[in-house]
Amino acid sequence: MTVATALDEQTSRPLMRSGTAARLAGMSPSTLRIWEHRYGVVAPPKAASGQRSYSMKDIERLRLIKRLTVEGHAIGAVARLDTDALVTLLAGHQIASAGALRVLVVGPSAARKLQGRLRPAPAHVYDDLDHLEREVARAGSADVLVIHVASLHASMTDRVLGLRSTLPSAHLILVYSFGAQALVETLVAAGVTVRREPVSGRELAGLIVTSRPIVEAVVDKVPSSPRRYSDVELVTLTEIPSMVACECPRHLAEIVTLLVGFERYSSECASQHPDDAALHRHLHDVTSSARTMLEQALTRLVIEAGLVL
Repeated sequence: MTVATALDEQTSRPLMRSGTAARLAGMSPSTLRIWEHRYGVVAPPKAASGQRSYSMKDIERLRLIKRLTVEGHAIGAVARLDTDALVTLLAGHQIASAGALRVLVVGPSAARKLQGRLRPAPAHVYDDLDHLEREVARAGSADVLVIHVASLHASMTDRVLGLRSTLPSAHLILVYSFGAQALVETLVAAGVTVRREPVSGRELAGLIVTSRPIVEAVVDKVPSSPRRYSDVELVTLTEIPSMVACECPRHLAEIVTLLVGFERYSSECASQHPDDAALHRHLHDVTSSARTMLEQALTRLVIEAGLVL
């Protein structure tokens, strides 16, 4: 076995179960299962027990695909693309927003790999961890901290995590050549993206771009407000005759009733499913805003139709 083959196998070595993989990729376990079974986005090895194990390469691929779906791409259209194609496709969307990323790099080797691949260039490049630790007071905040080391050892783990807290840095990427797998697993569990050499400049730039927190686009919305109509009033509106020559008041009241129900449902889901709490809070907020806007329309209908509640 060649050294390159051994390194590649080590990079691809399974590190985590599906729940951890889903969390690190920014999705729910149920979404991961659907994507995997229906679209084949990744194919992690399966143990005799049926438990799948995921590598950091799998996580990085899932992050790329998740971000592309947020940008509007259909999962079926991107699920089978190779990693280079995913990075290239995402770069077309991120070229403007990526410019806002403030990146700090530890290690001239990593900085050279990123030359011409990152806009703007890294804000600062440090010779090694000692250099950054001496300059940390002047480094300022960072969106991404990239650290390249030849050797990963026990004492370095605390230093790396300490730097992330001190800066602070939104995301940390560590590239290493040699080190114990237990240390890698410790860093991965702490939310660090870890890759073993060889890592190309294109791969490293892709990791930086996909490290940006995913903020799902929401249309400009009316701030939600407390309910204007009680359940009884909504039922009344669906039953009383209207002076408007159509069924709009009744239909609109029915829609508002459904939205009220979904508001309650999504709120309950947020408390019952911690893994999906953020998603359900998002659904609740959007539904609440939609309900507020439709209540405003319903109020106009009530007034113009001369309805009495």
